[in-house]
Amino acid sequence: MAKLNESDFKREILSRNIKSLYLIYGEEKYLVKKYTTALVNKVAGEEPSDFDYYALNSDTSLETICAAADRLPMMSDYVCIVVTDYDINGLSESDFKELENLCMNLEPTTILIFTMPTYPSSSGKKDTDGKRSSNKLNKFVSLAEKAGTVLELKKMGDIALERQLVAWCEMNKCRLSLNNAAKIIAGAGTDLTTLKNETDKLCAFADGGEITEDMIRRLCVKNTEARIYSLSDYITKNDFNSTYRQLHLLFEQNEKPEIILSVLSSAFVDMYRMRAAAEAGKSVSEVAADFKYGRREFVLKNAGNNVRKYSTEALREILEVILETDMKLKSTRSDYKVLFETMIAKLLLIVKKGGNV
Repeated sequence: MAKLNESDFKREILSRNIKSLYLIYGEEKYLVKKYTTALVNKVAGEEPSDFDYYALNSDTSLETICAAADRLPMMSDYVCIVVTDYDINGLSESDFKELENLCMNLEPTTILIFTMPTYPSSSGKKDTDGKRSSNKLNKFVSLAEKAGTVLELKKMGDIALERQLVAWCEMNKCRLSLNNAAKIIAGAGTDLTTLKNETDKLCAFADGGEITEDMIRRLCVKNTEARIYSLSDYITKNDFNSTYRQLHLLFEQNEKPEIILSVLSSAFVDMYRMRAAAEAGKSVSEVAADFKYGRREFVLKNAGNNVRKYSTEALREILEVILETDMKLKSTRSDYKVLFETMIAKLLLIVKKGGNV
C-alpha cells in the first residue's frame, strides 16, 4: 500500500487509518523503537490486554506467528502482534512463501507489526539448502509495501540531528544554539539514544537556562573520535604527560589501534589543509566546502588555531610518522602499544622543534 516518511506515518496512526501489516526498520534504532511504541499504543493502548497482545522475538517460529494471527480479539478491537528483529533472510524459500501468504491474507482485526531495532535483521542463518539468502529482506520490504505500510528510518544528516537536539531542549524549556548542538554531536556521536541521554543531562543541569559550550565540555560523554582528537590536542600543545596519559587511557578502553591511527591522522590532515589554505589565501568556509565538512566546520577552525604554531614541513613530518606507524602495524607482529609509544615520542619531538620554521 505504501512506504511512508515520518510525517505521513504519524498522520496515518493519528487518523487511526490502521493497516493490518507494518514493517518498521532502518539504521536509526531510537526512532524504530519510538515509532513502534507509538503504533502499539495507538492500536492496543499503553497497557495492552494479555488476551489480544503478543510480543514475539527473533526466536519465535513462523508457526507461532501464524497461530497468533489466526486468533480473534477478545477484549480489544484488534489482535496486535509485534515481532522484533525477525530474521527474514534466514527463512527457507518455503517458509518465506508461507510468511508472504500470511501477510497478504491477514484478517481486518489483526495488526501484525514487524519491527527491527537492530537493523539489518539478520543473524547469519542459512537457507535449508545451505546457501545464504541476501535479498529476502528486500523482498519482504516490497511485500510489506504492497500489503500494508513500511516505515524506513535512515540516519539523520547533521542539520536534522542538530535541529532534533534543539527541539528536545525546547521541550525541556531550555535553549540550545545550532552551533552548540553540533559540538554535542561532535563529542557524543550520532546515535540518537546517546544524544537524547546527553541532552536530557544538559537540560537538567541548565535548569531552564541556556546550554553553553562550557557545560558541553564539562558534562558530555566523549565518543572514541573525540577522545582521540583530545590526544592530538595534547600532542600539538607538546604536553608530554597528558599525551601519554590519554594514550594509555585509550589502551585501557581497548580502542582498536587502526581506529586510533585513522582519527589521529584525520586531525593532522585537518591541520595540514588549514596550513595549505593559509598559504593559498583560502578561508575556512572555502576549505569546508571543498572537502564537504558541512556543519563540522568548527573542526577546521580548531585546526586553524593549532596550526599557526607549526610549519608546513613539520606537519608533513608528522603525517609521515603516522603513515610509517600504520605500515608497521599492518606488516609486522610488533606490539602495537610499543609502536604507538614510539610514534608519540617522535611526534612530540617534531612538535617541539617544528614551531614556525
